[in-house]
Amino acid sequence: MKKQIKLTLLLVSSILGTSAVVVLYSASEKIIHYNNKFTRRFPQHAAQEIHQADLRYNSYYFAGSGNGKIYLGNYTAPLQVMVLDSALQTKKVFHIKLTENNLPFNGPQIKILGTNFYVFEGTVPYIFKGDTKDWVAELKIKKGNIFSHLIPMDSINMAVRYISPKGGENIIGNLNLTDNTKSKYGNSLLQKQFDGIFDTDGVLLFNNALNRIVYVYTYRNEYIVADPQLKLDYRGKTIDTVSHAHIKLTKIKNTNLKTFAEPPLVVNKTSAVSGNYLYVNSQLPGQYESENIWKTAAIIDVYDLTNKTYRSSFPIYNIGTTKLRNIVVEGNLCYALIGDKIVCYKLQDYINQNKAASHVSKLNVD
Repeated sequence: MKKQIKLTLLLVSSILGTSAVVVLYSASEKIIHYNNKFTRRFPQHAAQEIHQADLRYNSYYFAGSGNGKIYLGNYTAPLQVMVLDSALQTKKVFHIKLTENNLPFNGPQIKILGTNFYVFEGTVPYIFKGDTKDWVAELKIKKGNIFSHLIPMDSINMAVRYISPKGGENIIGNLNLTDNTKSKYGNSLLQKQFDGIFDTDGVLLFNNALNRIVYVYTYRNEYIVADPQLKLDYRGKTIDTVSHAHIKLTKIKNTNLKTFAEPPLVVNKTSAVSGNYLYVNSQLPGQYESENIWKTAAIIDVYDLTNKTYRSSFPIYNIGTTKLRNIVVEGNLCYALIGDKIVCYKLQDYINQNKAASHVSKLNVD
C-alpha cells in the first residue's frame, strides 16, 4: 500500500508540474525572445479553414478519429463522448455505461480506435473496453503498474507510458488486454537527463499507417520512433537546437511533490501523426519570424517519419486571444481545439509532398 501511495504521489507530481506549465508559461516572454538559428519553410496558404463548430465548453479533448468521425472526450463529464462528422455539421452525444462501478473513479479518460473504445485511469489502474455500437464497456485490467498515458495500437494491444516502481521514472511499454504476461517495458527508449520524470515528459502517439509508436519530448528537440514490441527504429530531431531540458524544480511545502520553480522552456507543446507524417506544435521561433505571428498563432512543423526529414510549417491562428490546445490530423484535414471551438483546416498537397517545399516564406503579421 505504501508503495502504491508513493507511485501515486509521483504521478500526481508529474501531472501537477505539467499543468503548471500552462499557467507559468503563458506569463513568460521567453518564447518570443528565445534565439534559435534555424529557418522554417512556410508555403503560402498551406492550411485553409473550411469548417468550425462551437462546442460551448473548453473541457473537450480528442479521444480518437477515423472513418469520417471525430471523437471528443470531456474532462468535466468523463463518461460522455461527443461524435462529430468530418465537416463538423452533426454532433451526437453518447454516455458510456461501465459494467463495474465500484472502482475509485477520479479522472477517467477515453480513447477510441475503430469501433472499439477504452476507458482508463492510470493511478488505480484500470482499463475498460467496449464497442461504439452500444457504448457499454467491460473491465479488462484492474491491477498492474501505474501509468500516465495510454493509446491503443490495435483492439487488444496498448502503448503505455508507465511510472517505474523504482523512483517513479517514465517508461514506455506495451500492454496486452488479454494476457498480462505479454506486456513489455522499453526501459532504454526514454533517456533521462536529470530525473527521468519531468525531463522525459512528452506526448505518446501511435501511427497506424506505419505501425509505429511515436513519442515527442516536451522539453527537448527529440522524438522517438519504435515498433509495437518496443524495438527502437531511431531518435529523430526537431528543427530547433534545444537538446537539453531547461527545467528548475522546487518542492511543494509539506509534501513530497515537486513543481516548476520557474517557467520551463517548452519546445514541443502537442503533436499528432497521420500517414507518413508527424505534426508538432513547436513553441520556439526560428529566424526571420516576427513576434506578431507568435502572439497570434500556433506554429505546426511537419516531419516525414520515413526519412527523418523536416518538410514545412504552417500557422493555426488564435480565436481572439485563445490559442490552440490540441490537434489531430486525418489525411489532408487538420482538426484543432481552440478554446471552446473545434476548427477544421484543409492542408494543401505541398504540406506533405514527396519533396520539401522550395518556396520559403517569411511570416509577418502587421
